[in-house]
Amino acid sequence: MIRLERATLKPSPGNLLLCYWLLLVCTQRNLLSLASAGEQSLPTETSSHSPPASSSENTHYGILLDAGSSSTKSKIYRWIPQESGDKLPVVQLMKTTRYKPAFTSFGNNEKNLTAYLVRILSAAKQLVPEDEHSSTPISIMATAGLRFMSGPAVQSLLQLTRSIMSNVSINPFQFSDASGVSLLSGEEEGVYSWIAANYLRGVFNGEKEVTETVGVLEMGGGSTQISFMPNGPLYAEEFHVTVAGKKYNLYVQSYLQFGVNGIKVKVAHHLATLFPGKDTVQNPCMLRDDDGVLKLGENKGRQLTMKGSGNPEECEQILTSVLQPNRGNNCQPKPCAIGSVYQPPVPNITFYATQAFTYAPKNLKAVGTNKILDIDRLREAAFHHCNRTLEEAERDSQLNPRFASDDCMTALYMTVLFTTSYGFPKETRNIKVTSKIGGQFIDWALGAMLMEISSNVSGDKTRYSVTCKPERVATVAYTKDKNFSTPSFSASSTVLTAWGILTCFVLHIDGLLNNLYF
Repeated sequence: MIRLERATLKPSPGNLLLCYWLLLVCTQRNLLSLASAGEQSLPTETSSHSPPASSSENTHYGILLDAGSSSTKSKIYRWIPQESGDKLPVVQLMKTTRYKPAFTSFGNNEKNLTAYLVRILSAAKQLVPEDEHSSTPISIMATAGLRFMSGPAVQSLLQLTRSIMSNVSINPFQFSDASGVSLLSGEEEGVYSWIAANYLRGVFNGEKEVTETVGVLEMGGGSTQISFMPNGPLYAEEFHVTVAGKKYNLYVQSYLQFGVNGIKVKVAHHLATLFPGKDTVQNPCMLRDDDGVLKLGENKGRQLTMKGSGNPEECEQILTSVLQPNRGNNCQPKPCAIGSVYQPPVPNITFYATQAFTYAPKNLKAVGTNKILDIDRLREAAFHHCNRTLEEAERDSQLNPRFASDDCMTALYMTVLFTTSYGFPKETRNIKVTSKIGGQFIDWALGAMLMEISSNVSGDKTRYSVTCKPERVATVAYTKDKNFSTPSFSASSTVLTAWGILTCFVLHIDGLLNNLYF
């Protein structure tokens, strides 16, 4: 599995050292990158329960700690193995509890980090029966925050966490030193979310044909992901997912700093570039009478005050400029989605737009009970909303004034992203705006837990795996390799293969290097 975002690197000594460091990190546990889960409002500690599953002596448990940018979510699952070896286990979320502060806030403070983990583990021990503790797998997957730390700081924090979690007097659950703590990439989030969605749809248990797989569009606070099975060959961003021995070739892309919070920063930078000498600017993506302050530049030294001007036409123009695909020689391989990022055409299948994609359409009443997105209707609702004052939005639609401007920008952002960047037709009815299938959340953690449990039950790791295939050059014809056995290599092909693998690693830090210019 690959833990890296996409980047354009210049051949400088610093970048060569970075590539070398990335390869070292990836060999340990395929590290680096993330996508934060954006939410409009979060308490310090919250819990949610799924409907109770039928009791059985065969019920087992699994725990995943999602270490995000603002908190850690403890997700406790219960699962029942199927009688047939080809059937996936029935996995259900039992409870989610959110713990603050963020995982990254502890640094090398072993005492405080230990107390934090003890609090989380103590609560988990109360839910999982004691006789199941030693056989219940537990993993910590960081999905936000750690990418902004230096390499040595990340390694130090992860190693400290492994040390604490390996102490059986603290952690009674089944923990792996090698893979129990990891940093998840945005692409991996996309892959696991795709697995979760298609698991909930019954694809992997034979209830649906392979041609009936669905795509997933995710948006968190820091990033957005798109994942789907394309109709034709792939020239980049190809992930091979094996579930119950069946292989699925996916296109997966994660855009760091294109989440609901990241896009606001990009718009602010665009305005700062248009008005380089001003400390206060008019922001057309904010409602009139709303204002905000953002620190920009290196070390966030420049402070920019933004006053809402509520101009949806200007806001749409800015977003189009930010999201515009490159053309001609600036797009290799072709076609491109955002900038020079490659994406094949979206197929004629259902896509689930989840997480933060659901807020604005719901708040602006732009989707019906069937959850099918009408892009023109969303755009019309956005134009109406963006032309209002903050007071009018609160009075007429009972919108929370804290997020009213976010709904303006996000609604316009969705229409431009889906059509201009991703290439959906404006008249498409293939996008469903919902985070649930059959009452269960489409959550990357469910996909990750499903793969972990299934792999352990099977005993054959090759039947449940996620791998990244090295990028091919689009101008060279090739035959899609359906046999993944190891071939014999000449000296020249060995060099090319090594370079392909390095490219696959390096291309996935684009969000980290190409977008973090502030």
